[in-house]
Amino acid sequence: MSGLPRGSLVAQNLSKVYRVGEPRSVFSWRALPSLLRRPDAGRMLQVLDGVSFSIAPGECVGLMGPNGTGKSTLLRILTGITAPTGGQVGHGGRVAAVLDLGSGFYEELNARENTLLNAQLLGMGRAEAHEKLDEIFRFAELEGFRDAPMGQYSFGMRLRLAFSIAMALEPDILLLDEVMGVGDLQFQRRSAKRIRELAERGVTLLVVSHHLSDLTRICSRGLLLQGGQLRADGPIQQTIDTYLELAGGGGGNSVRGEASGAAREAIEPAGAAARGEAGVEIQQVELAGESGLPQGVFRTGETVLLRLKFRTVGVLDRPMIAFSLYREDGLYVAQASTEQAGYHTGTCRGEVDVEFRWECPLTSGAYRVSAAVWESGGRTQLAQAHSAAGFEVLTRPGHEAGVLRWEGAWNLRANANGAGSSG
Repeated sequence: MSGLPRGSLVAQNLSKVYRVGEPRSVFSWRALPSLLRRPDAGRMLQVLDGVSFSIAPGECVGLMGPNGTGKSTLLRILTGITAPTGGQVGHGGRVAAVLDLGSGFYEELNARENTLLNAQLLGMGRAEAHEKLDEIFRFAELEGFRDAPMGQYSFGMRLRLAFSIAMALEPDILLLDEVMGVGDLQFQRRSAKRIRELAERGVTLLVVSHHLSDLTRICSRGLLLQGGQLRADGPIQQTIDTYLELAGGGGGNSVRGEASGAAREAIEPAGAAARGEAGVEIQQVELAGESGLPQGVFRTGETVLLRLKFRTVGVLDRPMIAFSLYREDGLYVAQASTEQAGYHTGTCRGEVDVEFRWECPLTSGAYRVSAAVWESGGRTQLAQAHSAAGFEVLTRPGHEAGVLRWEGAWNLRANANGAGSSG
C-alpha cells in the first residue's frame, strides 16, 4: 500500500499463526527428530484472523479486548516488529510505538546513554535525541539521575524514563500498549495530559488499555478484538457497550473481571493489614454485580454488591461493619456502616459473611474500598483491610462532571411578571 495520507493507518485482512511447542533449533541434536517430522497442524495457534480496519489522520482510537486475544500481536505487526502470516499493513508518515516499557535498557550503560539509544531505536535522529535529553529527564523527574548506572534505577524509575522517552517523540502515528498506569498518581496525570496534547496536535493514536474509563476520555472510536477477530468498530462508548455485552457480566475472561489494575486487585488475601489484635481476621473483600458473579467494571446507576468475609476466634456482640470508598487519587468519597444504617449485626462467631448492596452513583474513574470490623458502637477497631478491593466506573456521555451523579426532582415555576417569563 502506497500513497496513503500522512497520519493514516490501514490494516487489511491481517492474520497471524504461531506454532505452539518446542522451538526448532538446528543447533541442538534434540531438535533433529522434530526437523525430520512433518509440521504438526494440531500445534498451530491462530492469534489474529482476518482483521481489517483503517484509521484516518488525527483520529484517536481505543483497542480493547480480553487478555490473550491478540491486541499486542496486532500492535507489533502494525509497527513492523512482527511479520503477519497473511494480509497487509499500510501507513502514511512516521510511526512510533510504546509496547514493552523499560524492556530495552542495558545495565552496562548509564541512564543518559540508555535514553539516547532508546530514543534512536524508537525513531528519533541522533541530533534530535540529544536536543530532547533535558526535556525527557525533566518530564520523568529524574534530572539528578541522568548519569546514574541503570542498575541503580528502581522499576518505577525505569518505567517513568521509558514513558518519557516515548512521549518526546513527534510521530505522525503513535501506538500505545498499556501505558496509562505508569508511575505514581502525579506522573499518571501528566502522562494523560501529554497524550491528550498529542491528540489535540493531530497525532493519530491507537491506544490499548484495560482502563476503559481512560479510553472514553481520550478516544472517540473503539475497536474490539475477541478471539483474534474484530468484533466491533464504532464510537468508543458503543464499542465498550458491545464489549460488556459479549463479556456477559461474568468472570473468566470477561472485561468485568479484568478491566483495570484496581479491578484486578478485587480480593486482598488475609494478612497483617487485615488481622486485628482481638482475634478478628478479614479474609476476603470482593465486588460483584447484580448476577452475583465477581465484577470489576460498573456503570453509573448499576447495582453493586460489596462482600466481606471475616473470621472471629471468640464471640462478637453486635460488631460494627464499615466500608470506606476512595477515588484513585486518594479523595475520600464516602463511608457506609451498619451503625449508620441502623442495622444490628447480632452475635457473630466463626466465619461471617457480610453483603452490602448499593446503586453506584459515581462518575467514570477508578475507585478503591477499605473494610473494617469494629466493636459495638465503633469504639475499638478489631481488624482492617486497607484498599482491599478496586473497581472501575463507566458513565454515559453527559454524566462526566464531578465525582457522582447528583439526581433529584426538578420543579420550575415561571413568574408571569418576571424577566424569565415568555410571552
